[in-house]
Amino acid sequence: MGTEKKRTDAERRARQCERLSRLLRILKLIMGPGRWDAEALARELECSRRTVYRDLQTLSMSGVPWRYDDQLQAYRVMPGFKFPALPGSPSNGTPPSIPQELLQSARTVLNSGEAFLGALRQFCAALEEFRPASGDDL
Repeated sequence: MGTEKKRTDAERRARQCERLSRLLRILKLIMGPGRWDAEALARELECSRRTVYRDLQTLSMSGVPWRYDDQLQAYRVMPGFKFPALPGSPSNGTPPSIPQELLQSARTVLNSGEAFLGALRQFCAALEEFRPASGDDL
């Protein structure tokens, strides 16, 4: 056994986040305008072409219907593709229920922000009182 360094959980999570970010960026690129072949994607994402191919395979396994357009010489997502609703998400247009704790926290932050804004207004008013009478700057 070599001197392999084991990755920490934090390092593994960071790599997973990087991969997810790269997958979403690829999806955004091939759904948008531009000519995105493997080489162009690799340059844009600062990774290897092999990584691009692996990520495209992952998108395919996720149900994203991409194809290589021979005429454009670029990857494209099939026209009209929309992500299906995620399981458990409301499909009838009604907003999801908001946990009471989250709502209370949001109100607390809003109240704190309003208190800060009031204090900042008082501070500005106090500074206005000390403004020089003539054209002298502070």
